[in-house]
Amino acid sequence: MDNPSKMMTTLTKKVAAASLFTALAVTTNYLLFPLWNVKLMDVIVFLSAYILGFRFGVIVAVFSWLIYGVFNPLGFSFPILAAVACCEVFYAAAGAFCANRGILHPLKLGLIGLVATLSYDLVTNAVSGVLFTNTLWPGVLVGILTMNFPIPLGLLHQASNLLLFSLLPPKMVPRLTDLLVSHMLKVGER
Repeated sequence: MDNPSKMMTTLTKKVAAASLFTALAVTTNYLLFPLWNVKLMDVIVFLSAYILGFRFGVIVAVFSWLIYGVFNPLGFSFPILAAVACCEVFYAAAGAFCANRGILHPLKLGLIGLVATLSYDLVTNAVSGVLFTNTLWPGVLVGILTMNFPIPLGLLHQASNLLLFSLLPPKMVPRLTDLLVSHMLKVGER
């Protein structure tokens, strides 16, 4: 039988690591606020799920948006917050998917990040359109059309994440894994 105190220590370390990932995601969102739709949060959520597993990636995704969404410089909207927090989980799913398959190739990670970002943008903009127009299908259409018009914020988000997902995880996963292993948290213990 497993030693309960060892299991608790592993859980405690995972919670601490998830807290650090969450703090990093929120902090970088505030730091990058002047650059619309260029955020490290998505990559950080991806990395947290890759390193800690899907459940902890979801925790990082939701808590990051709960903190940043409530204390957002642009204001607070509960329906929008619910949509973005739920859709941020796309990045946790992508991280867990890549971890389970050992994917660290920059091009593959960039494309996976692009797909997750496009999915995130389509759903969150559709929800925004529905809330703005107070109708279902016309609202979805308005949300998706305004994703890139008059300002191409969706394209900016997708292009920046394509670049960030290609560059950061291939370098960060081995380093974070080494760091966590040196503190007795094995990446395989998900």
